[in-house]
Amino acid sequence: MTAARVLAVIAAMVSNVSAAAADLSPGHWPAAARAELERRELASFPDSARVIEGSSILVAGTLSPIAVHAGMEALRQGGSAADAAATVALTQVATNLGSVVSYAGVSQLLYFEAKTRKVYALDAGWAGYRLETDPATIPTANTSLVEDQPAPVGGAQGRKTLVPGFMAGVEAMHTRFGRLPFARLFQPAIWYAESGVAVSPLLSAYFRFQKQRLWRTPEGRRFASMPDGAAPKTGDHLRQPDVARTLRAVAAQGSSYMYTGDWGRHYVAAIRAEGGAATLDDMARYRPEWRDPLSVQFAGATVFGPGEDADNTCPTLEALNLLAALRIETMGPYWTDPEAFKAYSRVLRFATLGHYMPKVAQFERAHGLAGGCRARLTRQYAEAVAPELAALLGAAGLGEEAGHHSDSVVVVDRWGNVAAMVHSINAVVWGDTGIVVDGVPVPDAASINRARLLKTKPGARLGNDMAPIIALRGDRPVLAVAAVGSSLIQENTRVVGGLLARGLGLQALMSAPPLLLNAGPFVPGQALIDMPEPVPAGAYAAQMLQDLATAGVHVREEPSQTVRGIRGTAVLAVIDENVGVRRTVEDPGLIGFADAQ
Repeated sequence: MTAARVLAVIAAMVSNVSAAAADLSPGHWPAAARAELERRELASFPDSARVIEGSSILVAGTLSPIAVHAGMEALRQGGSAADAAATVALTQVATNLGSVVSYAGVSQLLYFEAKTRKVYALDAGWAGYRLETDPATIPTANTSLVEDQPAPVGGAQGRKTLVPGFMAGVEAMHTRFGRLPFARLFQPAIWYAESGVAVSPLLSAYFRFQKQRLWRTPEGRRFASMPDGAAPKTGDHLRQPDVARTLRAVAAQGSSYMYTGDWGRHYVAAIRAEGGAATLDDMARYRPEWRDPLSVQFAGATVFGPGEDADNTCPTLEALNLLAALRIETMGPYWTDPEAFKAYSRVLRFATLGHYMPKVAQFERAHGLAGGCRARLTRQYAEAVAPELAALLGAAGLGEEAGHHSDSVVVVDRWGNVAAMVHSINAVVWGDTGIVVDGVPVPDAASINRARLLKTKPGARLGNDMAPIIALRGDRPVLAVAAVGSSLIQENTRVVGGLLARGLGLQALMSAPPLLLNAGPFVPGQALIDMPEPVPAGAYAAQMLQDLATAGVHVREEPSQTVRGIRGTAVLAVIDENVGVRRTVEDPGLIGFADAQ
């Protein structure tokens, strides 16, 4: 055996010993560092704007600096990007008390494996119940927190639920790409569930909003109460002992505990007691699915997103395809160049709404363009459509579904593996069912996804609307983005477009005014091109607004509260393909945190 081979074997042995001995428990973190992380967690937003870079590892995630640190610990102790992404996601749920993400939620993963130089997609989305055959009568979701409408009342709360995929997805990702023992990934989440989480002003507001619904059931009241029976308020230290027991069982037995084990049995019993159609067979049949990703050529890179069943992937990639045909790289930043803003506005409107219009189908047939997602990602399609956008948008539009909450994670490890993961509760905070199973609140995802259920065979998998992105130049990753929020297509598009086509600075791009979902109101007979474009009030200079009007772009300024409810939020990693430096960003206006070294 050569000396080099001996060294390689020794290095592998050391790495394996280190990985096996990994301990991610926050109890072993320096006390001062843990206190600082918990202070930042209470603030909900970063303290200052900064670009963060490292030469080896990087983690970025929404909402929780504690979770980001846990992911960095996983990487430092020999874990892969998959290990770190799982650790971050598990910890995000614990530190956010299951409010906007859930162990009974769903996830979508995009993963670049350095060894094979390939991008993989894992769909761990919802599945329906085979005995739920009348989705049109599922009770309405409560979205009054983010929409100006009264909260619905009554109905069988169990019918609002679906088979969750999150935990099965975490295990499938680890099985394929993990290096650390599976149980170690749960240590930070378990520690904070047992030791307690300080209630932030944001979480306190969530409890006030959902108190009546959570306290509807004894289990919900137990989850959402302090030991003295009062509702949690800012500064309280809330422990989750039932969650800790559930996580310990999953760590020891695997995700099957939540499908065919005690948690799965308790879940089915709780759902059926509340009028739902869940069965143990529905739970046992659930499997996350590895799928081929979609891709489009843009700015000298191949941009990947999850497969065709990911409903927001195709509009994102199609928008980039059209921007390439419009030569967006020759324009200025969209927040200062009216032509660039107009280009983004039109391609996003077409990609998200245009394919509901008969006029577009007629155009495709007349020009010999195949319908369907993959056809819309070809250069031929973009070159035919881009010059005709104004004409094609001259028709009435349709509405979009209500928004929901999610968290996102981006990780780059020392070997060059990259994970972009989004996971979601798919409901307004905690959902409104009031059903809590062994410490885990159950969201009203079937209500949010009722339109999908109407088009899906009972018991089948639903389309997944999360759309993480990874971009390669050649066979090397250069960008990973994981966006959440109602405007995630808009956020994905502006971030990828700004970084790959324009080479804009990270800080300038992420602090720029967000592009927003245009969800109406729709006026009967109004052309899509004439719909006012929502923009944050006061975000654009008066001259820019005047120039947009001259360019034929109608603008509607929205107040900050509305913008917060519908904007997209992205975490990202930019990887220098020549020297391998990893960069990301924090901004006080965004709920994203990051670290690198």
